[in-house]
Amino acid sequence: MPEPTPAQLESLRVTDEPAARALRQDTHLLGLFLSPASPSDVAARVDMPANLVHHHARRLAGLGLLFEQRREAGRVYYQLRARTFRVASDLLPPQDPDGNGRGDLRDLTGGFLAAYERCWAFMRDGEDGVCTFGNDEHPAPRLEDVTDPIPVPFPAHLDRLTLRLTPERYARLARDLSDVLTRAYAEGHSETGEPCTLAALTFTDPSADPRTLSRNLNSFLGLNPT
Repeated sequence: MPEPTPAQLESLRVTDEPAARALRQDTHLLGLFLSPASPSDVAARVDMPANLVHHHARRLAGLGLLFEQRREAGRVYYQLRARTFRVASDLLPPQDPDGNGRGDLRDLTGGFLAAYERCWAFMRDGEDGVCTFGNDEHPAPRLEDVTDPIPVPFPAHLDRLTLRLTPERYARLARDLSDVLTRAYAEGHSETGEPCTLAALTFTDPSADPRTLSRNLNSFLGLNPT
């Protein structure tokens, strides 16, 4: 009698640090094995070399995140070990390079810097930096705002605001910012668009001067984006 086909679990608690790290780093690839799939099929869907997907599938199976669901016609079919994984919070603490938000912030920082350099190359190539001094008798001329059409389709934009808020207002503002991203997600993709990342980041800074209120705009959209 043939052995029964292994079944996917509804939930699995991860208690192993390498598995927790892989769960964070390989989320997209793991999601492609929600239903049984061979690495060759997955490779064709994501335009990756088949041998690379085979390697990662075996690695993730070794970590207990995938399992061998069946073999058929010379192919191995892998599937997620569970539909839901629960990870103990102390497996990837904040001081871990990829723990609890650090990986996200690192990726956001790298992506934003790459986008900003691209915008700089479009708009500032060949320009001179201007530093003009003045006094009451000879005031420095006011720097001109950027009013020319922006040649970059998706210019980099950073708008930072530091306020003193009550916990209730902070929570309301954070929800409002997240709602903006939720609406953008609901509107979906534009067929002629390019990938862009919008991020809402709110936090309390225990090292900040409690008297400080600040606004910092570092953007190629200009001083008054609309």
